[in-house]
Amino acid sequence: MPVPRRALAFGAGLIASTLALTGCSAAQETAPSAQVDVSSCDPSGVTISAQYASQGQAAAELGKETLEKKYSGLTVNLKAAPEGTSYDELTQQVVADIAAGSRPDVIMLGLDQLKFWVEKYSPQAIDTDSLRDSYDRDYLSVGTVDGTTYVAPFQISVPVLYTNTTLAESAGIDALPTTHSEVLEDARAIQEKTDVSTPIQIPRDNIAWWFVQAFVGSGGGTFVNEDGTAGFDSEEGRAALKIYQTIGDEKLEDQVSWQDSIAQFTQGNVAYFFATPAVGASVAANIGDSFDWTISDMPIPDGGTAKLPAGGNGWMVLSDDACRAAFSNELIGAMLDPEVILTSSLANSYIPVDTEAKAELLQRPEADGPLGYAWRYEGTPVAGSGWAGENLGRTNQYLQDMVQSMVDQGEDVNDVVPSAADRISALTK
Repeated sequence: MPVPRRALAFGAGLIASTLALTGCSAAQETAPSAQVDVSSCDPSGVTISAQYASQGQAAAELGKETLEKKYSGLTVNLKAAPEGTSYDELTQQVVADIAAGSRPDVIMLGLDQLKFWVEKYSPQAIDTDSLRDSYDRDYLSVGTVDGTTYVAPFQISVPVLYTNTTLAESAGIDALPTTHSEVLEDARAIQEKTDVSTPIQIPRDNIAWWFVQAFVGSGGGTFVNEDGTAGFDSEEGRAALKIYQTIGDEKLEDQVSWQDSIAQFTQGNVAYFFATPAVGASVAANIGDSFDWTISDMPIPDGGTAKLPAGGNGWMVLSDDACRAAFSNELIGAMLDPEVILTSSLANSYIPVDTEAKAELLQRPEADGPLGYAWRYEGTPVAGSGWAGENLGRTNQYLQDMVQSMVDQGEDVNDVVPSAADRISALTK
C-alpha cells in the first residue's frame, strides 16, 4: 500500500507559522521536574490522552487496550490526525490545542522537531524502565538533549540510495556507488549511454536539509555549532556540498519536487535516487516487476565516514501532572510492542527499534531484498537537525534555497554556502 503523499514530509517548515498562529512565545510551559513511581499513583478516574499521526494508530490502540486492562479506572483517550498529516501539521495542531487549554499527555513528533518541544514545552523525561527489555536502547540517543532522553523513537530511518540496477547495468555499470565521485561518474556514463538525461535525484525540497546534514557530517564537517550558528561553511562542508553544484553544472538532475522524484524513480526514469527507506514499500508496489532495483548505503563525500541523521518519529510525554506522566510512560512502553514495530517495518520499511521484531523480520524472505536494508541496518544514526526549535522552519527553508541555487542554476558552492550560513547564523542574534 503506497505511503500517503503528505505523510512523507518530515521537517519543521510550519513551526514558525505555528508559533505565530497560536500566539505562543518563547515562554516555556512547565512539566513535572521529577518522575514518580507509577505504583504510588491511583488510576481511578484518571484520564490520559495521546495525539499522533495516523501511522501511530495501531500502536496507540494497543497501548490503550493494555493500560486500561492493567489499571482499573484509568481511561486513555486517543486523537489521531487525519491520514496524510505531516509531522509539521501535527505539531501545528498540538500547539493550537495546548493554546486552547487542551495539553495532551503523549504526542508523536518528527525526530527533527525534538529541540522545538524541549525548548518550548518542557516535556517529561522518558522513563526507560517502562520500555520493554527488547527495545533497542541504542536508538534513544536520537531522542536525547543535554543528557536527558525526551523521545522514545518509534519509526526510524536514515538517508539511503535507491539504484535502478537494470538501468545501471545497461550502461556497463556493475557495482553500486559508495562515494560522491563514484555516483557522479556512474551518472555521467548513464547519461551518455542510455536515453536517461537526468540520472540522479537528490531531494531539492521537503527533506533537502536532511541530506545537507548527512553530507556535511559524513564529510567531516560540522552542521550546527554549539552556539546554534551554522557550522557547515567550512572547507569540509563546502567539499561535501560540491556535489550539488556539479549536478547543476552538468544537468544531471531534473528540477522536480520530492514527491515527483519518487514517481520518476518508480517509472524507471532515474538511476540513482537519494531517499529514505521509509518509502521502500511504496516504491516496491509501484515498480512491481518493471525493473530490478536495490537500496544501499548513501554515497558519502570522498574520504569521509558515514554520519547519518535519523528521520522518522517517536513518542514524547507532555503531561503536566506527575502521575499522568507516569501512566504516560507506561503507555509509551506498551505502544512500542515488538509486534507493532514488526508490522510498521513491514508496511514502510522502517528500521526496527526492537530486537525481537528485528530477529523476526530477518527471517522473512524479503530480508534479502531492497526492503530488508532497513531491517539489516547495524549503524547508529545521529540526531537530526540540531537547530534552535524556534528557528527550525526558517533554517530548513534557507537550506532548501541553498540546494536549489546549486542544483537548479549550478551556482558556485563557494558563493552559495557562505550566504546560506550567514542567513541561518543571523537568526541567533
